[in-house]
Amino acid sequence: MRAASPGRVTGLALAATAAALWAVGGLTAQELFSHHHIDPAWLVGVRMETGGLLLLAVFRPPWPRGHTVRLIAVATIGIAGAQVTWFEAIKDSNVALATFVQYSAVAMTATWQMARRQVRPSPVRIVAVVAAATGLWLLSGGLHFSRADAVGIVFALVSAVAYSYYLLSSPRLGASIGPRAATAWGLSIGAIPLLIWAPPWTARPTGSLVLVAVLVAVIAVAATAIAFTVSVASLQRITPTEFAITSTLEPALAAVAAAAFLGVELRPPQYLGGALTLAAVVLLALRDPVVPVVPVDPAAS
Repeated sequence: MRAASPGRVTGLALAATAAALWAVGGLTAQELFSHHHIDPAWLVGVRMETGGLLLLAVFRPPWPRGHTVRLIAVATIGIAGAQVTWFEAIKDSNVALATFVQYSAVAMTATWQMARRQVRPSPVRIVAVVAAATGLWLLSGGLHFSRADAVGIVFALVSAVAYSYYLLSSPRLGASIGPRAATAWGLSIGAIPLLIWAPPWTARPTGSLVLVAVLVAVIAVAATAIAFTVSVASLQRITPTEFAITSTLEPALAAVAAAAFLGVELRPPQYLGGALTLAAVVLLALRDPVVPVVPVDPAAS
């Protein structure tokens, strides 16, 4: 068997790095919500605008004339909408549960495409959708639904729907203006409504202000600007399918790290549900990828 090319190995490593940085962002957000009383809308607005401005400074993409309406829709619904509801889900439940549920967006997208006859409902796709649906049922507690996680699960499902919209809408935008421009402008524009709703100066964090500033910087710089830049570089070396499969490291890492460092643990059926959800993502990506050409944290994201 022929060895993988250095470029492909580099691309996979970059994709794994992006997934790890996004997982770190989710864990950091849970720490801010649980112990410093940071508002999710405030955090997402600061995160997106800081990351977007950094990417605009690095890439210097021109304004995408002729694509303003589509850019605003993708930025506000697909990017900001998915991120703020994901962070709300983390706040009300935990990062592991929220991330696993949000990854059902890929199966939601496949279901929509089959219903619209955009793709053929093959046996593999149907099995993947059933696996994802079963995984969601198990994640929500199955017959023993946890009221403590109810609000978080609802927010995570809304986040999955918003991200599914992103998966369906962003490929054309990315193909038209390029992934760097779409990511940089998308983050910058999507943050505007959140900055109006929760201006940066309205934060009232508890605890050490220095620690809060460091944690926010980790999310804005490492888990946003750097992670998205790394993911763009990854997609220049590997296919979107390979990127999608590698990105499933994010919820797995989030679950392990949350248990190790934050004391967050899911029940065994919920871990099984998360495994089924990730298996569905891999099956769909291998069969006929429904993943974006513009990289944005799926759990964030």
